[in-house]
Amino acid sequence: MLLELQTDPGRPALSFPHFPTRMQAVIWRNWGMVPPSRIADVLGASEAEILQAAGELGLGESPVRDAKWLERGYITIIRANWHLLPVEQLLQLLGWTEAKLAFALKEDDFLWIKLGSGKPWAEPVRYRQLSSEEQIQTAYIREAAADYRRSASEGDVQSESFERPFDFLDRYKKEPVRRGKPERKPQPDEIQMDIPWTIVYPHDNPILISTVERFVSKHEQAWGVKWRLQGASDLPASSEEGPVLRIILEAGASSKTDETHTITAADQEITIRAGAEPGIMRGLQWLEQQMNKRGVPYVIKGEYQRSPKMQFRYIYSYSAVYGDPLLEPELNPFPDDLLERLSDAGINGVWLQSVLYSLVPWEEVPELSDGWERRIASLRGLVERAARFGIGIFLYCNEPRSMPLSFFADRPDWQGHIEDGHASMCTSSPGVLELLHNWVSRLFREVPDLAGLFTITMSENLTNCYSRAPGGLTNCPRCSQRKRSDVIAEVNRVIAEGAYGAQPSARIITWAWGWAYEDIPSIIAQLPENVTVMCNSEEAIPTNVGGVKGEVIDYSISVVGPGEKARRSWSLAQERGLQAAAKVQFNNTWECSAVPFLPVFQLIEEHLGHLNESGVSGLMLSWTLGGYPSINLELASEYYWESEQGAKTGLHELLTGKYGPTAGRTIAQASGAFSRAFREFPFSIHTVYFAPQNYGPANLLYMQPTDYTATMIGCPYDDLQTWRGSYPEAVFAQQFKKLASGWKRGLQLLEKARKSLLPGTERDFDDLMTAASAAYLHFRSSYLQIGFVISRRRYLKARKPNTRLQAGRKLMEIALEEADNARQLMEIIQRDSRIGFEASNHYYYTVQDLMEKRLNCRSIVDQLQQAVSEAAASNIEGTGNSTEEKGNKQ
Repeated sequence: MLLELQTDPGRPALSFPHFPTRMQAVIWRNWGMVPPSRIADVLGASEAEILQAAGELGLGESPVRDAKWLERGYITIIRANWHLLPVEQLLQLLGWTEAKLAFALKEDDFLWIKLGSGKPWAEPVRYRQLSSEEQIQTAYIREAAADYRRSASEGDVQSESFERPFDFLDRYKKEPVRRGKPERKPQPDEIQMDIPWTIVYPHDNPILISTVERFVSKHEQAWGVKWRLQGASDLPASSEEGPVLRIILEAGASSKTDETHTITAADQEITIRAGAEPGIMRGLQWLEQQMNKRGVPYVIKGEYQRSPKMQFRYIYSYSAVYGDPLLEPELNPFPDDLLERLSDAGINGVWLQSVLYSLVPWEEVPELSDGWERRIASLRGLVERAARFGIGIFLYCNEPRSMPLSFFADRPDWQGHIEDGHASMCTSSPGVLELLHNWVSRLFREVPDLAGLFTITMSENLTNCYSRAPGGLTNCPRCSQRKRSDVIAEVNRVIAEGAYGAQPSARIITWAWGWAYEDIPSIIAQLPENVTVMCNSEEAIPTNVGGVKGEVIDYSISVVGPGEKARRSWSLAQERGLQAAAKVQFNNTWECSAVPFLPVFQLIEEHLGHLNESGVSGLMLSWTLGGYPSINLELASEYYWESEQGAKTGLHELLTGKYGPTAGRTIAQASGAFSRAFREFPFSIHTVYFAPQNYGPANLLYMQPTDYTATMIGCPYDDLQTWRGSYPEAVFAQQFKKLASGWKRGLQLLEKARKSLLPGTERDFDDLMTAASAAYLHFRSSYLQIGFVISRRRYLKARKPNTRLQAGRKLMEIALEEADNARQLMEIIQRDSRIGFEASNHYYYTVQDLMEKRLNCRSIVDQLQQAVSEAAASNIEGTGNSTEEKGNKQ
């Protein structure tokens, strides 16, 4: 039995009074995610009984068609049932063993912490017949559900645009905009590209072949002309007819990942020269981008020498399963269509998490390495496949991982810092250091083309003895006698030496996340040659939002980096001759991760300008959130290269080329409004991790305080005190109001751009509009939920009828607007399956959740209407002359 899941009857699960029975809550929340037969088994019913109960709730036929939810959405299922089912029934619902659940809670990006580090106590839920009163209440729900579905079908959701959850997995491929015939003829300094050309290239190189074929296919779709392909040695040059694009792969590249290239563009011949395949690919992408940005199939003559300013730019998959992705290759963390879109957006690396003993054999504890051969085979295949798109694979290295105390019974000299029944494998022990070195070395021998590793050596999981030591004090008897900085530097050194010994070209990135400011100089001074020092760009930037001072912890988009801590760390690294890299989030952050990107282009562009001035030469573009190939990443790619003579870059060029001059200017104005509004976000680590802006309208309202503490990106509940951090309640509410109001002005501007869009860009624009609209609903809902908790307190504490009347009416007003916000968001997610999804949290909400929120709001309004009517009838205090009322008005 999972000891950590033993529940305490003194901590009862929440009740959900908008359902007549808990049995119905289980059916409702799992409908569409879990097959009815599985729900029936859990509740001890027949499938027919469950189908009948679902019909009585107005749920209709179950839309479950495959196992996607159980494969890719299990966190959503767990979260939905956390307060409904005991552990045994939850395991039955998932079809999991205790061991599998234990692994998910430990390794699935802090899932146990996200769920509150404790399982609420819940009695087993069993199917039973409804009482007559419950049948009346159920009929009320059925009528409401029919109304909600009818309102959605009459809204913006059209049958041809309807999407089911996870549909985005099959829609990564993006068809080029069909530009059609240009409105003008080429100028004397332009080369015409919408006529048949011949591409002459080395035909014995598989990576070049796929690169050239992709270019030809996209060019034909965009401009309606098919180019010929000819192997470089097939025919003599004298036999070539018409204009030629010649590809020359020269020997002598500094590395096989080098993207440097030269493009020479003349009337009848364009030549792309590079020393490695990625350089050729980037040259072809540049030609395609120039035509798209200018809106005509013409390229300006000249010679363009291009080398990357940001030598590596790596990102997480938008849809990878976090826990053990290499063991289930059929869940493919990086499908080809996603790799192609990321490559087109300038990405040359992707990352996924790993545990070393699961990738290489550990002879002493072979059961922990079970399946390593399959994982390594999957990794090799992914490395080979990604190389066709000029993309390398990086692994997240958070090592060595802790072990249960029982593991150290015959290894006492390996036991280090003890925490929650586990201990770190002490890196002050030579045996542990040797093991770590050998693991890394074996990994790169098994997969020599692996691009590299990035390390976290403080916080995150328990690894070295200082990694999670509170106050910098470890209870390890060996490491407590050493400096923290020495231990951290040593771990990074051993990992780097293990990699370089097997593969000298490996890139090892030491992430300074969690390093104490005072330790940074000492750690950097001890790092080995060739490593890259990476820092969160916005880390420790002072903030002053709404007059409340603070600082950025982790990362932000609303606060533009880089800050002094990052600059100082990069400077120290550069003084040692080490490369410097920035960890950034250019799509989204926990400020709102339920949308694939936040269209705050001016903030992104400002940040990129600052980074170019700082001298960093690499970017980690996302944690688990923010991996979608969006317009934000297209904008970022404008800044990855050394200044290009004759080529204009930046936001204006991107938007006008993409949407047309008039629409582009209007979209830029809308983004300016979004950017100004987003600066009002009340940033604090408490807000980004605990406030409801990631769940928005899906977070339920409660008429009685739940007394549950909000959890990290898990369950906001009604915990305003945790949401607001150091912000006073009034300021916190006011900042979300400013954010939502400013964002709404941006939406109004964005809608104006629709009428002047270039033909063929409507789908791209709809993506932009959807992301912006969904973000607004999350921000507005957060403001309303803050107001609900404040008004609820007034309502419950009011001694005088008039005060209770005013607070009750405010609560009803909020509940009604929240119900409408849920309706609007439901319409959005039914036409865009990306909304509400984040890779490490799966879907924050479903259609069922948003319909439940409407039931929840309706129940609250019904309850309040009766109470408000009673308060109005007994209100004998006049119209507000009491001292209490005057205070409330102030």
